[in-house]
Amino acid sequence: MAVTIRDVARLANASPAAVSATLNGSRTKGIRVGDATRQRIRDAATQIGYVPHAVAKSLATGRSQVIGLMLPYTNAFFDKNPFCQEAMNGILREVVAARYNAMLYTAGDESGDPNSTSSRISEVDSRVDGMVLVMSPRQGEIIRRCETIGMPFVSLLRPFQDGGLTVNADDYRGGCLAAEHLLSLGHRRIVHLSGNEDAVTTAPREQGYRDTMTAAGCEPWVINAGFDWTGGQAVMDQLLDLPPSQRPTAVFAANDLCAEGAMRAIKARGLTIPDDIAIVGFDDTWFATMTQPALTTVRMPIPEMGALAARMLIDLLDGKTDFPEQVVLPVSLTVRQSCGANAAPAAPLPFNEETS
Repeated sequence: MAVTIRDVARLANASPAAVSATLNGSRTKGIRVGDATRQRIRDAATQIGYVPHAVAKSLATGRSQVIGLMLPYTNAFFDKNPFCQEAMNGILREVVAARYNAMLYTAGDESGDPNSTSSRISEVDSRVDGMVLVMSPRQGEIIRRCETIGMPFVSLLRPFQDGGLTVNADDYRGGCLAAEHLLSLGHRRIVHLSGNEDAVTTAPREQGYRDTMTAAGCEPWVINAGFDWTGGQAVMDQLLDLPPSQRPTAVFAANDLCAEGAMRAIKARGLTIPDDIAIVGFDDTWFATMTQPALTTVRMPIPEMGALAARMLIDLLDGKTDFPEQVVLPVSLTVRQSCGANAAPAAPLPFNEETS
């Protein structure tokens, strides 16, 4: 038989209304529960295994107990770019821990165009208590919709100048770290394959690289390649057509997928990594351990960023405001074989090959 509020009330020597106010967040007027009684109720609920009923809690608090998660396009839920997958993992972990459910939305269609209106954005309403927006377009329709209806939201990767609660990583420092590392290995002809121009991460990564190269007395060399392996491969193919004395000796790619594309082009020419050309990527998802050789890359704390964005939203819904509106998480460099600074074997994958 299911444990009820009345069971908790009897064990805690409290009224059912006090139990409801404590465990379900009831807003009924006139209910005041002292600290000692509140603690007895919580202890009793734990002792007999009472779990608040989601519907009852929703009715009591006026909330749906649902967090909306919007990714930039439909394929972001299952495509080969692990960024969205890791961000979603961090968000969902925090949502579940806070006893919320999640509703999934997309801001664009399969083309990846963030300005597409294929999603049913007009339906973002009282069905959710708030939204986590991953890589939302600047002044995009979803942001206008949230602002119009007063929907709380937190953005993951959005320009700070746009305002609002935002979680980013220190992309500028990441660009510096990549360039500093390759310079320390003796490279001077270092090309940066930059990402999509409209992405919030592209400009600061490029600027960190440029500033570091200039400070070292080296000429910055930037070519746009985007965030996909096809772009990285195409641009690297063009660079390898240059005479050997003019080719880059090292590459700092916009992300790990772009780096993989550059690696494919290098191998196709019969060259070796890192002996002929060193490679550094950006993101450090699981994908970086799957390349051959394993990829040196700037670690962006993607799951942590997703979890923090979700936690900020839940805190906001709970009436908390004692956190900064705009958060920048630090990045670091993970050194593997592709840069030539680490000759040790790659770390084993976190699963048994016999069972995979």
